Amino acid sequence: MLTLDSVWKSNSESPSEFILKDCSFSFQERRIYAIVGTSGVGKTTLLRALNNLVPIDRGRILLAEQDISALHPAEVRRRISLMFQTPAFVGDSVRENLDFAARFARRDKIEFSALMERVHLNPAFLNRDVTQLSVGQQQRVCLARTLATRPDILLLDEPTSALDDDTADGILTLVGEISKQEGLLTIFVTHRRSHARKLGEHVLELSDGQLRILS
Repeated sequence: MLTLDSVWKSNSESPSEFILKDCSFSFQERRIYAIVGTSGVGKTTLLRALNNLVPIDRGRILLAEQDISALHPAEVRRRISLMFQTPAFVGDSVRENLDFAARFARRDKIEFSALMERVHLNPAFLNRDVTQLSVGQQQRVCLARTLATRPDILLLDEPTSALDDDTADGILTLVGEISKQEGLLTIFVTHRRSHARKLGEHVLELSDGQLRILS
């Protein structure tokens, strides 16, 4: 469903160094993949390339056999949703953030209250200022926002890195539940192998420009 085809991607800070080196891998639909790797190896850059937020140097990234570089950016954002490591918001209230995402949705009407319940948040939070929420609650809002477009693919950039163990465990469980219910291809990057093993049906390692299967 999402394929890296002989992809080369250079390091923006050191163009002579490559994060991806002739990397090929096919992510299958309705699966959960966890990608581990040391700090600075390029996990975030890989996700941004898969979402076409950063260009690759050579090769192709295919979404259902279509080169994502040939697709309209709005189409890519709708079908491949990226949740960043640090919560980032586009408005003051939770509702404003969901409204923004709803513009890209494939359905006419989105029930925000139901969406909040999906991520285990009280619908009353819709009118709350996002800065008044805990980091764990903010991550749930970000997850709700990514789901608002009804994507085919969910990319997660270390969403548990700033959370305590109990909160992180709750987020991982929630992501697993939603991925299964929605039939999503989910790709989750982390430096914590325990989190990779908990969430990932398949665990990969990004090392020396290649993705290698660990389990």
